[in-house]
Amino acid sequence: MKIHFKTFGCKINQCETSYMQNKVLDSGNLTSNFIGSDAIVINSCTVTSKADNKTKQYLRKCIRLNSKAKIYMTGCYVERAKKSLEYEFPGVKCFKNSDKKNILNILGLNKVKKKFNSVSNLNNRTRVFVKIQDGCDGKCSYCIVPKVRTVMFSRDIADITKEIKYYLSLDYKEIVLCGIRLGKYGIGNKESKKIKGLTNLIKELETLKGYFRIRLSSIEILDISDEIIGLIKKSNKLCHHLHIPLQSGDNEILKSMRRPYTKEIFLDKIQKIRKEIPDIGITTDVIIGYPFDNGDTLRNTYNFINKCQFSRIHIFRYSKRPGTESALLDKVCDNSLIDKWIKKCSKLDMHLRRAFALKFSGKKLDVLKESNGYGYTSNYIYLKLPDAVLPNEITYLTMNKADLAAVC
Repeated sequence: MKIHFKTFGCKINQCETSYMQNKVLDSGNLTSNFIGSDAIVINSCTVTSKADNKTKQYLRKCIRLNSKAKIYMTGCYVERAKKSLEYEFPGVKCFKNSDKKNILNILGLNKVKKKFNSVSNLNNRTRVFVKIQDGCDGKCSYCIVPKVRTVMFSRDIADITKEIKYYLSLDYKEIVLCGIRLGKYGIGNKESKKIKGLTNLIKELETLKGYFRIRLSSIEILDISDEIIGLIKKSNKLCHHLHIPLQSGDNEILKSMRRPYTKEIFLDKIQKIRKEIPDIGITTDVIIGYPFDNGDTLRNTYNFINKCQFSRIHIFRYSKRPGTESALLDKVCDNSLIDKWIKKCSKLDMHLRRAFALKFSGKKLDVLKESNGYGYTSNYIYLKLPDAVLPNEITYLTMNKADLAAVC
């Protein structure tokens, strides 16, 4: 059986797709093209309406161009709207996130014993995503994730360590620790008292032999403890980079969003982080066009982004999600205003990327080159690297101004 997998959405979805691929690897042939495949498995995302639309467009394309294939759909879109999807696409079999572990039974394949619960991008041996946590108990008014990833769960440290040792044996040089709510690692299962949190896991991974990096994926500002800051500062393995979602730089919008901090609390924490780790790259997410946004609130967000001096910004247009608190609000932000501030924030993003990179002109940074000739530094500067630098090697280079000015 030829099987094609397609993934939409976050790193956790990528991890879970790779887990399913690993399960079927010895029972079916994986194919990169859905045309000619016998089965198509779509792992969906529903964080925005755009994500929903992309998933449905791809689904229709598969039905149109490969009508003989059996099509399966899973992921957070299925969690949110399984019945409506089955009604709209009666030939598609939908299954929940919790059933991904049963992919062999779902596809009607024979069970093959595997060593690990998660495998990611084994054909691209530079970095690997490792899922360590799932679920979110947040109350953010705009976010659908807590309703589709309801169960808080943390994997056992020994299980994670065993998996990472396997990846290191395959010559991976960067391990990215992923979770829906990474800072809540250690909460939500019977073993949580033994796990004792993210810092314990990091300390355990620090003891592993080999020359490799550990990168933390997105982490909330209130989940960054003094101990985590201290570990990053002292570690020779932890990347000097944190992705910390902001969402808005206006206190009234943050309050309506039910984000559990003010912009003053946020700024105080990142200033504390930078005082301890001066070369750290801090990236963020912002939402433009929340229902109560207006010219003043969006200007406040723009100015606060500039004040924080982030090294990279992921900008999202607000998306109304059925079932969330903000979907019930009768206010709507004007589209022309949203477009204006997305454009302004995008320009600011490019300015801040280059300004951060240029701070390191003439200084040595460790970079990990990928097969495309580009690579990330520990503090998440992405740039073109000289041909002499070998792929999949962590190399210390003296940064020159011309290369840093052309950061991506």
